[in-house]
Amino acid sequence: MVMWSFAFPIAEVLLNSWGTIALVLARQLIGVGALFACWLWIESWTTISGANWRRGIGVGGIGFGLGSMTFLVGQYMSDAVTPAIAASMMPIIGALLEVAFDGRRVHVRLLIGITLALFGGLLATGARMDEGSFGWGGLLCLFSVILFAWGTRATTKDFRSLSFLGQTTITMMGSLVVVLTVFLIMLLIGIPGTAIGLLDSRHVVLLVFASLASLALAQFMWIRGASGLGILLASLHMNAVPFYVMVIVVLFLSAEWNWWQAAGAGLVAAGVLMAQSVARKPARN
Repeated sequence: MVMWSFAFPIAEVLLNSWGTIALVLARQLIGVGALFACWLWIESWTTISGANWRRGIGVGGIGFGLGSMTFLVGQYMSDAVTPAIAASMMPIIGALLEVAFDGRRVHVRLLIGITLALFGGLLATGARMDEGSFGWGGLLCLFSVILFAWGTRATTKDFRSLSFLGQTTITMMGSLVVVLTVFLIMLLIGIPGTAIGLLDSRHVVLLVFASLASLALAQFMWIRGASGLGILLASLHMNAVPFYVMVIVVLFLSAEWNWWQAAGAGLVAAGVLMAQSVARKPARN
C-alpha cells in the first residue's frame, strides 16, 4: 500500500500534460513489460507458455482492467468524495466474498475490526457520507471495487500452480489488454484523455517510478500479501492509503501534517490488528 500510494502525488504532476487513459496505458505498458521480463528471466518459457492464459486474461481484464476503467468513469461522473467512500467499502466486500465462497465465519471481534478500518478509512480520506452523491458515478465506483476484490481473490485461488510473480503477470496482462482496447477506441472516436504528455527527464523518471514501483512491485506485493491473508484481511490495509499519501506529500512536497488523517490511520491499524488476531486463533473442534 505504501508503494501504491506514491502513484497518487506522481499522477498529480503527470496529469498536467498527460491524458488520463494515456497515462494509465503508459504505466501498464512499462509495469507489465517489466513483470513479464522478470517472469521470463526467473522461470522457464515452458512454465509461461503452459499457463492458463485465457483464464488469466479474463480475470485480469475484468477484475483489474475493467475495474480501473469503471472507477475512472465513476470518478468523472461523481465528485471527489464519492470514490473515496466507495473505496473504503473494500473490507466489507472482501468479507462478503469470503463468507459466500470460502466459508469465513464472522466473529464479533472481526466485525469490530472491519468497522474500525471502515471509519478509519473515511476519516483518513476526509470524506463525509453526507457529502457524497451516490448516483450512477457512485455505483460505478462501488462496482469497480467489487471487480477489484473479485479479481484479487480469483488470482490467488485460480492460479496456485503459478508463482506469485506468474500470478501477478498473467492477470496484469489481461488488464493491459482491456486498457489498450479502451485507449484505441477512444483514440479512433476522438474522446479526450489520449494525449501523450511531456517526456523530459523529470517526467520520464516519475513515469518509470510510478510504473515499476507503484504498479508492478505494488501489485506483486498485493497478490503475495492477499494470498497469505485472504482478501478480507488484505483489504483492511487499503484504508490506510490516504494516510500514506499524506505522509509522502508532507515529506516530499512540503505539505502540512493532518492529524485527522493520522487518527484515521490509527483506527485502521487498530482494526487490522483486531481482525488479524481473530484470524490467527486456531479453530475449536
